[in-house]
Amino acid sequence: MSLKEQYWKYSLIVIILLLGVLIFLKITPFLGGILGAMTVYILLREHMIYLTDRKHIRRSIAAILILIETILCFLIPLALIIWMFVNKFQDANLNPRSIIDPVTNVANLIQEKTGYNLLSKANINSIFALLPRIGQVLMGSITSFAINVLVLLFVLYFMLIGGKKMENYVNDLLPFNRRNKKDILREFHMVVKSNAIGVPLLAIIQGAAATIGYMIFGAPAPVLWGVVSCFATIIPVIGTAIV
Repeated sequence: MSLKEQYWKYSLIVIILLLGVLIFLKITPFLGGILGAMTVYILLREHMIYLTDRKHIRRSIAAILILIETILCFLIPLALIIWMFVNKFQDANLNPRSIIDPVTNVANLIQEKTGYNLLSKANINSIFALLPRIGQVLMGSITSFAINVLVLLFVLYFMLIGGKKMENYVNDLLPFNRRNKKDILREFHMVVKSNAIGVPLLAIIQGAAATIGYMIFGAPAPVLWGVVSCFATIIPVIGTAIV
């Protein structure tokens, strides 16, 4: 290979790598939706094969049915849980003194031990300055979540439409022999399914056990805190203990 050919070869590699980095940076905000679509596709892949190969339903109609199943089984329960939280906090009657008094006591204790005044004018001004930023972060998170849900449904639809072609293309890209490719893909599917099914199942069991415990000991809003305990399983070891 001549020097000129080597130059063009390495230049092309550098351009491809730069384009890959640029594309990755641009899709980072939507990465949750894309990964979610991949996970749901692996979970519902057998459903798609059943509808198209055994029931001979058109792929577009089968994909729409799978999307409806995804919305009913994943998105609507999540929306109902969020609605329950919002409704519960809207009905909550908070006494400002119940929040201010403990904070004041802790601040006084710290001032006695260290001489540092947590409730100084500068600290209070800093807290009020952070409130608009916290609101912006919350609104940005809600918007990002809604966009990622739409991306998930959009990507999932086209993954279902071109399922076999996409799988064959990915299979051809893997730099392994046929046996190793099958082993890698089988292990990948197993890991994804075990996490996508096992983690929520463990969360439901843990949340149900926590709800029963809250009911036995007379905790307020046991169902609400049971749901919180359910989601706390994403924090290893200490999640439910914190609740």
